[in-house]
Amino acid sequence: MTDAAELAAAPRAFVAAAAGCGKTHLISEAVCRFGTRRDLVLTHTHAGVQALRNKIQRIENRVAEVAVETIAAWALRYASAFPKTSGLQTQQPKTNLEWNCVYAAARKILLVKHVRDVLKASYSGVYVDEYQDCSTEQHALLLALADAIPTRLLGDPLQGIFDFGQNRPVNWELDVCANFAELSPITRPWRWETKNPQLGQWLASARQALLRGHPIHLDYPVRWVRLLSANPIGCQVSECVGIARREPGSVVAIHNVANQVHYLAGRLLGFYQCAEPIELEDLFQNGMLIETSHGPARAAAVIDFAEKCMTRVGPALRQACNAYRLGDIPRTRAGLLADVHGALRRVAEDDSLSTVIDALTVLRHFPNAIMYRRELFNEMVRGLRASILGSNVSLQDSLWIIRNRSRFSGRRVARCVVGTTLLVKGLEFDHAIILNAEDMDLNDLYVALTRGSRSLTVFSSAQTLTPMQRRNRGTA
Repeated sequence: MTDAAELAAAPRAFVAAAAGCGKTHLISEAVCRFGTRRDLVLTHTHAGVQALRNKIQRIENRVAEVAVETIAAWALRYASAFPKTSGLQTQQPKTNLEWNCVYAAARKILLVKHVRDVLKASYSGVYVDEYQDCSTEQHALLLALADAIPTRLLGDPLQGIFDFGQNRPVNWELDVCANFAELSPITRPWRWETKNPQLGQWLASARQALLRGHPIHLDYPVRWVRLLSANPIGCQVSECVGIARREPGSVVAIHNVANQVHYLAGRLLGFYQCAEPIELEDLFQNGMLIETSHGPARAAAVIDFAEKCMTRVGPALRQACNAYRLGDIPRTRAGLLADVHGALRRVAEDDSLSTVIDALTVLRHFPNAIMYRRELFNEMVRGLRASILGSNVSLQDSLWIIRNRSRFSGRRVARCVVGTTLLVKGLEFDHAIILNAEDMDLNDLYVALTRGSRSLTVFSSAQTLTPMQRRNRGTA
């Protein structure tokens, strides 16, 4: 099994590592114990950045001496530093296509000799975590990086799940094995060793079965719950709420259909929050609607946005929302919702974004409503405030700055989260609940199975699972 000294000494190599077997610790120990100068550590998500920084701080508190960034943020920073040479088209990428152009621009910069000299002077080497999640565009960039400074890759092909839509994932055999030397894999299940060693051993056996295409049996220490066809949502909701109430620590509920995640979160009595993607298209789309609409149409846009984040708002305000869409301003009513109607009327009569903030503040306390997309809601409010305080800064620009900040600083994850494997991958929880195990292919299933360190609950109609091979899911 590869140790930190061997990894740090490798000039161009990769390590295959099963989930929970200490990739983050191995990288952190390599840069802390055996780094000669400043190292660069790259990963994909803000959560991964935060996990690496925390681990480095615990080992030797060398966070200030190690550059830890997402691949996206690092590529954008380098491409933006030389926009003419790189041919960077936008410094505020939002779509996958725009981000792919960023990676191409950063790769172009790395082919310039004086930039490569700067790179060599800045870093003694680079470590890339979760390499199986790289797109082919990111891989091309990282190959150019590997030609300049020592580069070590860590990942697990069984956890490669980012092949959705037009995203083309790296091929482990053709792209990784063909370009980097292989070091010994790491397989010891550290994540479960002190919390639930039996679960760790079960997962190690399940991994081997999945790799061979064999079925897995959901027996002890896994808690299997039969998914009843008569009322699947009811039993899922009951189990999720029960675990959140009785178990200490963090909980993740995983369902691989995004709109089903939102529906379930609204049914979970406020115990769970939706995991959100860093791109958060709903934020930019609703921000655009609010910013470009005026009068009654803006009030309707505010209601529509609040309905995406909370229960009860849509049905209770449907009549008022329809009136605003038709260009009417409903008369402010007395009673329980008088303050809500008053705030929305001010939005319709005053084009200032401050009235939108006031309306959202009132809607946050909507009677008996459950907020289940708190991050989306709060980011919109932050963006509105930043736009008002900024000089000639559009709401779209403010929202982009706020979301991009998360790429660098990370964010706090709620104690109980519901999301797809794409959105919770790389995160560790005390308890994991898989809500639609039979609909998952083997990669998604393995990622979901390995999210909980203390307990694992699986819903399925049968106690034996035979997952299908990996497929392109078409959407995130």
